[in-house]
Amino acid sequence: MNGTSEIKVGSKVILKVGRNAVEVEILKPMADGDAYWVKSIASGKEFMMPSSRIKVPTVSIEPVTEPETIENEDPNPAPECTSAPRKEKKLSLLDAAVEVLKQSGEPMNTREMVKAATDSGLWIPTDCKTPEQTLYGSIFREMKIKENPRIVKSSVKGKFEYAG
Repeated sequence: MNGTSEIKVGSKVILKVGRNAVEVEILKPMADGDAYWVKSIASGKEFMMPSSRIKVPTVSIEPVTEPETIENEDPNPAPECTSAPRKEKKLSLLDAAVEVLKQSGEPMNTREMVKAATDSGLWIPTDCKTPEQTLYGSIFREMKIKENPRIVKSSVKGKFEYAG
């Protein structure tokens, strides 16, 4: 590499590794002079690298000029408040089932909960082939994991109710 005299032990340089640029510290030159023992700043790993892959960062000094000021203009105008309207977050099937049970106030099985959630527009069917079974598993997972689950088993066999 031309300009290897610019590379000194202890200096930090950029290495080209594949498509990535990695910042390394030069630890020592190898005996042949065409390679260096380097240490990655990010990972701390040490390895040998040919000098042809090392790029010494150059610093360019440009004169500082005063920016032109325009009279009769506010120095810091307030930014325009043009945020896009937020999309309404879709409910998961479990959250929709909780809402359905809360609204109905009576025990339901998973098939009834899925139908009611779809009919009320709380949940939009996905490519799931068996949403009733997915909901069933989600309900039992919540009962197992959470200290206070939102849905509990009903006294009626095969049905669930809102725990609220």
